[in-house]
Order: sequence, then structure tokens, then C-alpha cells
Amino acid sequence: MRTFLSGLLTLVAMAAIVLAFPSLWVKERLVDPEGFVTTVTPMAQDDKVQDYLASQISSSVTEQANIPAASDAVEPAARAYTHSDAFEADFVDVMSQQHAWLFDPPPATGDTTVMQLDITDMVNRVIAQTNVDARVTGPILVPLNRDGSGLEAGRYHDVGQQITEMAYWSLVVAVAGSVLALLIARRRGTVLAWLGVGLIGSAAFAWAVGIFFAERAKQEVDGTEDAGREVARVIIDGTVADLHHLALIVGAVGAGVVVVGFVARLAFGRSPARR
Repeated sequence: MRTFLSGLLTLVAMAAIVLAFPSLWVKERLVDPEGFVTTVTPMAQDDKVQDYLASQISSSVTEQANIPAASDAVEPAARAYTHSDAFEADFVDVMSQQHAWLFDPPPATGDTTVMQLDITDMVNRVIAQTNVDARVTGPILVPLNRDGSGLEAGRYHDVGQQITEMAYWSLVVAVAGSVLALLIARRRGTVLAWLGVGLIGSAAFAWAVGIFFAERAKQEVDGTEDAGREVARVIIDGTVADLHHLALIVGAVGAGVVVVGFVARLAFGRSPARR
């Protein structure tokens, strides 16, 4: 009975471990606003991101802001700005707008089918660099997708809440099941090895989730104009790379736990209760 109960708890813990890592990553790195900012901040250094926003800023200054005197200097100023330290903070602000549009509850009024990013602060920083005494009150909005692309405001609000609950519950079950299985087990080394297998399985599952997420997300941004689509792909690929990097770490830890379990099994054999 003791062996059966320990085995059952081990299986439950393994299943929870497989779910816990990818769901916790989604919760901490995508659903949570601060975690999302941490994930996307390094992408401010990507050339495609910098060139795209420099182009958007340049056209906004010359067309929407209507400041002809700055037209000759605006493009080099915009490119200099997107390669400066000030750009990262503004990029994070723009990405936070995107996160809020997707994960916050959808607004009761207004267009909920087109994501628009406010780049007014970016435009004003570039205007300041051209030595023109002017300032744009805004908002200067850049549409990131077209109507009918499939994306809507609040698209991931409910899903984000569901994944958050899954992350918490799977973590609790994984920890409780693992501890109880080890306490009850006659052969703790064997249980430990199987828990390590669960970690490896979790890493493999997270890797597959990353591939699925990338393909699905890229399909949803197909309605974006060419340059915007390339930027969206950079962000998607960078986000999935973060998940895959952590999956390799978790997989390596799992392999280490398996080795420790086998060593413990060989070193201690059966527990005193079975001798």
C-alpha cells in the first residue's frame, strides 16, 4: 500500500511538474506586465526594431506634426535617437501599451479591432534633437495591425487569468506531491529519479509550447504591414528564445536530479524498513 501510494503521488507530481514550468513562464514573462517588460527590453537593441520605429517617427514628424523646417534633419535625428540610451525606456513604454491592449479587459467603447501605439514621446524627443522650437501634443498613433487581422483588444485577458490559476495550482500540486511521495517512499532515490524525468518532460513540453506559440502568434500578425510584421516577428522570436533558454536549464536540472536519484538508489539500496 505504501509503495502504491508513493507511486501514485509521484505520477501526480510528475504531471503537475510538466504543466508547472511552461505555465509559470507564461504567467511571469507574458501575462505579468513587469515580466513582459523584462522579456522585451533587450529587443530594443535589434536593428529591425530600431529602423522600423525610426521610419515611423520620421514620417510622423514630417507629415502628422507638419514641421517642414525639420524635414531635412528628422531622419538622421530619428535614427540617432533609436540608437541612443533614451530609446530603450520609450520602447518599453510602447511595448507596455501593446501588452495592455492584449491582456487588459477590452474597453466598453471605441475601436477594439486595431491596435494603435502612441509614439508621441518618441516624436517629441526627435524634434528636440533637430533644434526646432516646437512640440507635438499628440496623440500620434501608429496602427500595428489592420481591421480583420483577428487580433482584438483584451484578446488574452481571460486566457491570461486561466494560465495564472493553472500556474499556481500546478506548482502547489507539484511541490506537495513530490514532498509526500518522498516521505512515503521506501525507495526515495527511485522517486527522485522519476521527479527528474518529470522536469525533463516539462522542459520538452515547454519547448513544444514555444514552437506552437511562435507559429500561432506569427499567423495573428500576418495582417500587419510588412515592416511592422517583421518587428512583431522579432519580438515573438525573442520571447520564444527566452522560453527555450530556460527550458534547457530546466532540462539540465532534471537530468541532474535523475543522476542524483540513481546514485542515491545505488548507494543506499532499499530503505531500512524493507531489510
